[in-house]
Amino acid sequence: MLVRLAAELEAARRPGPGERFVLEPPADGAPPWSSLSFPTAARGPAAGSTPAGDTSVVSYRVDAVAGRPGVGTLVRREALAPVPASEPPAVPMLAGVRALRMRCLDGGGWHSVWQGDELPRAVEIAIGQDDGHGGTEELTTAVALQAASP
Repeated sequence: MLVRLAAELEAARRPGPGERFVLEPPADGAPPWSSLSFPTAARGPAAGSTPAGDTSVVSYRVDAVAGRPGVGTLVRREALAPVPASEPPAVPMLAGVRALRMRCLDGGGWHSVWQGDELPRAVEIAIGQDDGHGGTEELTTAVALQAASP
């Protein structure tokens, strides 16, 4: 899962009309679940038979699991750009998520919020998953965005 998200970020494109690169932090008092949406040239299942070079807008967020406070399922949405008026269906990607923390790097430092027409230089992703024994296993990576301006 982390590898797929990293590959899509590596193929991130500068937002076009109606698109944005958006990182939202968790709400105050909510589980540590960031959400991310961005245009990418990575080919996903929603791309179907569209010509190469088209851009998809993908988003990742964690949906709460009923009866399990602080545990959710990481879901992915994908739509061909520009973003459609209705939200595309969510595809479950990873169950047992306790944390999804992301932050973006610009020329001055790391930020837990990003909204704009420009890409960050890099994105750090940390996914904490329930280990089945009352603890959490965490995987972290940072991805440099090739299309970001220096």
